[in-house]
Amino acid sequence: MDAQIIVRKIFNKKTIDKVFDIGILIKFFFGFFEVLAGILFAISGRLTVSNLIIALTQQEISEDPNDFIAHYLTNAANNFSEGSQIFAVAYLIFHGAVNVFLTVSLFKEKRQFYPYAIAGFGVFIFYQIYRYFHTHSLLLLFLTLFDVFIVLIIFLEYKRKTAKSR
Repeated sequence: MDAQIIVRKIFNKKTIDKVFDIGILIKFFFGFFEVLAGILFAISGRLTVSNLIIALTQQEISEDPNDFIAHYLTNAANNFSEGSQIFAVAYLIFHGAVNVFLTVSLFKEKRQFYPYAIAGFGVFIFYQIYRYFHTHSLLLLFLTLFDVFIVLIIFLEYKRKTAKSR
């Protein structure tokens, strides 16, 4: 089978629509929970969050002393400064609010917001890449790859919608 035919089958209208809807819905929920987490994080304080993470990972470490994720989370909790907390709160609330606004605009199929969504998510992608090279956070890397995927899907959906309106 020709590679071009395979690509057309994978990236057909129905598939792009479904993946777009699911991806944007996931992005909306991420945004909502980021705002919520930012607010809770601002209210609860650094020590409460650190103690919660340590308490949640303590049993896993006792069962498996070499557990990479548990050690990673515990180390992050122990090295979390007040400046890091302020940054995290601001970033979570701002990033979450932008995600919610852009995803709602995309769900309403406001075509003029597609380029803004691509640009907005693109700015976050570049910033997350910058942060990744400073923190080496696997979670940040995963979220960045997810955002790249979302931008690609938004672009394909925008391209399809603009071609349809011509």
